[in-house]
Amino acid sequence: MLNIGDWKAVKIGDMTAVGYVSNIINFSWHSKRVELTKVIWIKDNKYMLKKPSPGIFTEEQLEPIGDFWDKHQDKSTLIDLALKTGDKEWFKELTGEKQKWHTVEQ
Repeated sequence: MLNIGDWKAVKIGDMTAVGYVSNIINFSWHSKRVELTKVIWIKDNKYMLKKPSPGIFTEEQLEPIGDFWDKHQDKSTLIDLALKTGDKEWFKELTGEKQKWHTVEQ
């Protein structure tokens, strides 16, 4: 079952985008469209953090990310991602609340 907040990947041309499910739209009684807010783009095994941007996909287009986060446990990258997505709770969890959210938000 797909839920808001799930992390998924989607192929777009020769790139893969990784993002989180930000909305699930009932398209008809038998199908859904999924809004995926893309935050990481992957091409030739190079990762680019980008400004979050939503896109609409079918559930079938989305792929599980598997152990993606386990492979990328660079905490500074995850902190940057929490800042880019505006996820205050995740940011606090990653930093141990040692830094103040409003300081880095400016």
